[in-house]
Amino acid sequence: MQNSLCYPAPVMPWIRVLSLSIAALALGAGCQNNTIQLEFDTDGNPPMTDDSTGDDDGSMTTTLTTAAESSTGAPVGSSTYLLAVSTPLDPSLPFQGLVTITEQAGTIDLSVQWLSLDIGSRTSPRELVGTVYTYSIPIDDTGFIYWDAGLIDIPAAANPITGQDVTTSFLAGATPIGDPAYCGEVAGDIVTPAPLSLAGSTHAMTEVAGTANLPTDFLSFCP
Repeated sequence: MQNSLCYPAPVMPWIRVLSLSIAALALGAGCQNNTIQLEFDTDGNPPMTDDSTGDDDGSMTTTLTTAAESSTGAPVGSSTYLLAVSTPLDPSLPFQGLVTITEQAGTIDLSVQWLSLDIGSRTSPRELVGTVYTYSIPIDDTGFIYWDAGLIDIPAAANPITGQDVTTSFLAGATPIGDPAYCGEVAGDIVTPAPLSLAGSTHAMTEVAGTANLPTDFLSFCP
């Protein structure tokens, strides 16, 4: 089965860039990379910038900063959302995840991690479980997001319908509407434990502060 969601389709040359990547792993919440870039002139000396000060002895002190993080562990400038995906398996029991979106020029960085749910529940316990999936996704000038997730695993603890591990491929079109922040249709297939088309599935993303204050009343479709 082939599914498609359509969307309309400056790099400064550095003399030399040294990238130091610092990766921090947070238990149950995945990892966040911070990168410090140092620019050098051809003589190997760092240039004077607003963050560099000359000392009286002719030496230079350079201050390096990394991107600040919010209380959710995401970079400042990012937004966090409760993702709810309603499927034909049981539209009343959506799969749920925590999504972080960071806007770039013409793209977004998106990460998702599923939330645990007791069988038959929409609100409990909703703790982060499983793999963190990350994507770089194009957006158009209206803010529409075309999200091709590829193959993605939903752990048994995050399946409120059957309590089984699920592997699925899905594509989502996310339109910004305000409340919820994004919503749209979902296409794709459940691969295991049994083949099932996701045709007719929907999703919605509601902005949240983090897992500590998730809403009990939320949508999984466009209103």
